[in-house]
Amino acid sequence: MKYQIGTFILDTQARTLTDKDSCQSIRPKTLALLLYLTERSGQIVSKQELLDRVWDDVNVDDGVIFQSVREIRKLFSSPNILQNHPRKGYEFTEELRCLSKDTEYRPIILSWLKYILPVALLVLILSQVVTLDSDKSIDINYAQSIVVLPVKNRVPYAQNDWVYLGAMEQLIANLKGLPSSIFVYQGTYIPRLMHIAGLDREFTSADVSKVFNVSGASLIIETEIHGNVYDYKLVYKFHLVNDMKQGVILDSSINGALGTLSERVAAFINHPLQRSDNVPMKEFSDALFAEAMISYESDWQTSISFFESYLALNPNSVIALIYLSKLYLWNERVEQASQQIEKASKLDRENPQQAAHIDLIKGRIAANKRDWSQAMPLYQQAAKKLEKNSDWFLKANIAEAQGLAFLEQSLLEQSAQAFDLALSFYQITQSQIGINSTQLHLANVYFLQGKIEIATATYLQAKQNIQRIKLEFLYSMLDDYEGKFDKYQGNIIQ
Repeated sequence: MKYQIGTFILDTQARTLTDKDSCQSIRPKTLALLLYLTERSGQIVSKQELLDRVWDDVNVDDGVIFQSVREIRKLFSSPNILQNHPRKGYEFTEELRCLSKDTEYRPIILSWLKYILPVALLVLILSQVVTLDSDKSIDINYAQSIVVLPVKNRVPYAQNDWVYLGAMEQLIANLKGLPSSIFVYQGTYIPRLMHIAGLDREFTSADVSKVFNVSGASLIIETEIHGNVYDYKLVYKFHLVNDMKQGVILDSSINGALGTLSERVAAFINHPLQRSDNVPMKEFSDALFAEAMISYESDWQTSISFFESYLALNPNSVIALIYLSKLYLWNERVEQASQQIEKASKLDRENPQQAAHIDLIKGRIAANKRDWSQAMPLYQQAAKKLEKNSDWFLKANIAEAQGLAFLEQSLLEQSAQAFDLALSFYQITQSQIGINSTQLHLANVYFLQGKIEIATATYLQAKQNIQRIKLEFLYSMLDDYEGKFDKYQGNIIQ
């Protein structure tokens, strides 16, 4: 069906919005929101009604509404297309007219010719930087997301030092046999998630609730291993947002107990568990690697020492080379970072995630030197390697790096597009840290573009979320940006 909205033509089947100058694609949920509001033009529709009617199939907060509202305003190049009524809701301010086949808008081809060359040039430029076109219209909603926390080891034997992260990785590998509608956090992200949530190695069950705030998870698995050889007891707790279930598994081996636990997880969430050929990352079963990962976020120097020691024994570990190069880069040891990532790039790169991660770090190293001619193609190359991969966090990291690089070059439109892409990836898994930090970046870009209204709205939304959820990890970033925004517009932000 086609509709006319002012000078625009909305094609609901093709999911496009067209005028004489452009043809823009619309995400499915953004289109659903637009149609719901246009059908009620002139009426104020509450946020709760929008969540109940447009996002009735998923459990989300009003941040998704704000994202789609921002996209609609951007599509029409008008912040006034949707009027925000504080504490009441949104009102669509234009008239919607259905087009019959006889009156359907037909673009005049000749009037478009003068736009072909600049549009082609723009496409060429964007192809170097903003990638994953096929993902821009993806509207992925996971039925559930699961965080597996490290397994606390209560077995009094040194040979079981691998349990803390190794058993966690084993369980994550088993859970990859769940349907694709279930998102399971990868083991490499868990230490960072714990650090952001403020959990230490000996976290308690009371601490687990903090992980919900930063991860967007619907289920968090906490475990402890007790016992002796051939007589193990695995104590587990399934944490929900407002509930908790627990149980015990007895087995003659730790791996056997973990296999049983994965079956119980599948039964608990009422989804079948297929046989999985996923092999846990072997590094996680090494105590030295585990120590390096555990201190990775909180104590860089200690983590560097552990990774250096681990690599002295395992020089071909690509994942260890990747993490050590990142640590060197954070510590301004750029040449050492380059050396480590070059070693990684010469090893087996059949794993697309590792290959993309390597290109991302190479791009960051080039960006550190302000060598944009190298950095930007590397970012694009990294994104391309993940086109058929569902590592949304790594995709978001790449898009975010692109956005920051564009910002450094004062290419504001490209920067906004890259941050938009990063935001869409973070929203897939409801990563509150990623969503709100990216919104702060976007607000900064909008201010620099002179789009004060949308910049202020974006900033205040992020600020509200950060304070409401108590994302302490972002407090310093929030303070830095507040100073910037005050400079941009006086004291308009209170």
